[in-house]
Parts: sequence; structure tokens; C-alpha cells
Amino acid sequence: MGINSAAMKKYLTIFLFLVFLLPFPGHCQDPLKQMRSNAKETINGKEYFIHIVKRGQTLYMISKAYGVDVNDVIRENPEVREGLSSEMKLKIPVPVSEETQKKPVKKHNEVSRETELTPPLPVPPPEPVDLRLPCGEDKSPRKNTWRVALMLPLDLDAVTQMDVMSLPDDPEEAYPPLKFVQFYEGFLMALDSLSKEGFKVKVTVYDADKDTLKTKKLLRDPEFKNVDLIIGLLYPRNFQIVADFAEKNGINIVNPISEREQLVKGNPRIFKVRPATSSLQLSLLGFLTANFKEGKIIIVNPSVYPDKDAASNLKKSCLAAKLETVITSDYAGAVEQFSKEKENALIIFSQNKAGALDLITKLNEKRSDCKLTVIGMPRWDKIEDLETDYLVNLKTHVFSPYFVDFADPDVQHFILKYQDRYKAIPDDLAFQGFDVGFYFLTALQKYGKGFERCIAELKMKSLQTTFNFSQSNGNGFENQYWSLYKYENYRMVGVSY
Repeated sequence: MGINSAAMKKYLTIFLFLVFLLPFPGHCQDPLKQMRSNAKETINGKEYFIHIVKRGQTLYMISKAYGVDVNDVIRENPEVREGLSSEMKLKIPVPVSEETQKKPVKKHNEVSRETELTPPLPVPPPEPVDLRLPCGEDKSPRKNTWRVALMLPLDLDAVTQMDVMSLPDDPEEAYPPLKFVQFYEGFLMALDSLSKEGFKVKVTVYDADKDTLKTKKLLRDPEFKNVDLIIGLLYPRNFQIVADFAEKNGINIVNPISEREQLVKGNPRIFKVRPATSSLQLSLLGFLTANFKEGKIIIVNPSVYPDKDAASNLKKSCLAAKLETVITSDYAGAVEQFSKEKENALIIFSQNKAGALDLITKLNEKRSDCKLTVIGMPRWDKIEDLETDYLVNLKTHVFSPYFVDFADPDVQHFILKYQDRYKAIPDDLAFQGFDVGFYFLTALQKYGKGFERCIAELKMKSLQTTFNFSQSNGNGFENQYWSLYKYENYRMVGVSY
């Protein structure tokens, strides 16, 4: 991996030392992991953690903290089916991975622990470009080594000011250099996976902060004009500067985090990974048409949702699809509309924490009066106080820009690899760094620098983010895919629609 300057290399060296070798609670101790008890007991020959439930904890949170399936917790503690209570004592089975790590080191002629626990991540084999296809008409020269610029707001100048002996409660919030490190780590794991398949790439890491003058100075580096791909987690004004440079020099640029629909306007070189909220309507309509053709659609629109026209536009689309649909502004109006004969799909256009909590609590009391499925909006997964029992009872479905299925063997494997390498639990940014790196580096490998011609053909299984890019005339590419999951058996399960 190349570094764009001597100063960058100096600070990055310090940065990586601090992050990877010193025990930062904010990095190496995930908040969920801090819930874990150190108390263990062996019962009937099986080892368990003994967890004392605290107020506000849910079965899902507890199972994730210990790295076990929620169904295993329920099986070992059948009394939780009646609900959790403070000071309840739970037996949490010690995960297989932790038990395995205690085993004696194998001899040189035996299979190593890493081989047992972390087989190579599945990498799609390179496919030859079919020159009969329009996307195969790439006349650009093939390279032995591709160049990629990874631009992250690491704020490495602040690394030397970090006091590792007196850390704040939230180090990642207090210390800017820690905010995006997990994206970088996930990206490196994707790079390693592809490198093992013979893909050669030089990644230059640029520390891109809010200072637009510094960003312009970075772009004056002669090496920048020779890059084949830019991936940038940048502040809006800085991203615009780099995107204009990319368009002028024929370089594709990826933005993994912005939700702004205007980001792709007028620049066909931009790839926006996060779907815009306006594109959610098509996904909602597809799900409702497939599952509630004979049911009743009830839209709750309390008039505080950012997209003021979302509810009315959805109603128009549903009526056009011949779905029985009504709109109401509150809980009382929704209850009046419930059908006792049909399946009711209740769509709640709210990202307000207090409002969502109040609705879910009241609906849980009415669930026996009718057949009801609740559909929540993006960011509901960030509302920590929603009772899992209520969400399960209401057959709650939630749309999200991304979803991690912790029951997926590939996800479990990634977590083990990540923990082994970085001694930390991967967060959303780590999964995103891996997915974005793996997808776009694969595009570069298979189709070359002009991979935008073939992006519609590039389909692969990801850990968190599904890619389905669409482009309108003269604009960039925007991911249109919204993940959907439901609460079932006290865990979140991905739903196909």
C-alpha cells in the first residue's frame, strides 16, 4: 500500500500503532461487549457465562454481546419466553470459537487453528470479458497493477494529542482519528482476499479533512491523475471538489456514506452506495404487492417525516396497484381502520424515537384484535429502547440501507477473522469497508477502469450492502436496493421481496 507523503506515512504509522496495539475501550471493547460477564460456570459438563440482566437489555442485545445465537439463549433459559426482568440470571453458552481458542497449539503436521476457524473468504473467480457484450468493449490498456486512492477523514495530525492513559467514555466520538478506522480495516480485509487471487493493486491512503484547500493540494499530486478508482468518505464540499476532478480526468469515484440524492446529479463518474429515501417507495410497493394483495394497507403519517410527500405518493402507487389503502395521522385513526377479516399492513412513516416507542407500545396491546404486520422506516434499528418482544409480537418488518445477518456463515467467518486480526468486534463501518472494497475492486479487476459499462452485470453476495445500481441520463450511479428484515424468534432475519 502506498502513502501519498512522508508526513502521511509518519502519522499513519503512529496511528496504526495506537489503534491496533493499545487497548482503546472505544475500539477494542464494543459497547455490547462491555455487557459481558466474566463469571463462568460448568453445568453438566458444559461451560456457560452467567449473565445478570440489567434494565433496558434485550435478548438480542445479550446474544450479540456474547456472540451466540439468540435461539441458543432461549433454549438454555426457557423462562425468558415469559419476558426478561432486571436481575434475572441467564446461562449463556460459551461460543465454540472461544472454546477452540483454549485448545493446545497443534503440531506442525496438523491443521492450524486459523485454518479450522477462518477458511479463506469466498472470492468469485475472475471471469473473462465477453467481447460480444456491449460492456466488454473495453479498449483501454490492461495493467499489471491498478491504482486506487482511498480518501478518509482520519485527522492524523490529532493522533499525537490523544491521551491513551486517560480515555473519555466515547473515544471514537472524542478522537476523530478513530471514527473511520473500522472502514479502513474492513477495506484492507477485502484487499487481502483479492490479493490472494492474484489481483495486484496499489492503494494510496489520503488523509482528507474538512479543509478544502488541503483537498485541492492533494489533487495537485501528479500521482492522483494516474489513479484508476477513488473511494472517498469525504465531507460534502470536499467530495464535490474531488468528484469534479474525477469527472475531468475520467476516473470513477465511490461515495459509501452520503444519502443526498443530489450527489450524483450531472456527474456520470459518481457511484453512490447508500440509496436515497425517495427510492424506498418502489421497494415498499413491491413488498406490499407481493404480500398484501388481499389485505389492507394503513399508512400512519404523523407529518414529521422528512419526506412530506412520501405517504401520499405511496398511497397513490398502492391504489394504482389495486391495493386497499388509507392514510391516518395517529394511532387512534389507525385503530379505527383495522380490518378484522383481512391482513393489515401498518406502515409507520416516523423516525422519531418517542413517537415510535409510543406507537409500538399501544399496538402491542391491540395485537390480538386483528391480524397485523408493522412496517417501520429506516433508522428504526438505531432506536435502542424498542422492546424486542413487542417487535416480535407485531411481526415488525424494517427497511434499511444495509443489514447484517449474524446467522450467515460468511458473516460469522468475517467476524472471527476480524477479531483475530484487530482484537475488536466489527461495527457497521467494518462490514461496509469490506463490501465496498470487495465489490469495486472486483469491478476494476474484471472490467477495467471503465467498469461503469458493466456495473449492471456485477452481482455478488455481500456481508452487509446489496448493490443494485441505476443511472439516469447525464447523472451518476445510485444504489437502489433497500434491505428488509423482520423480527422473528427474538432475532432479526433478512427478508426477500
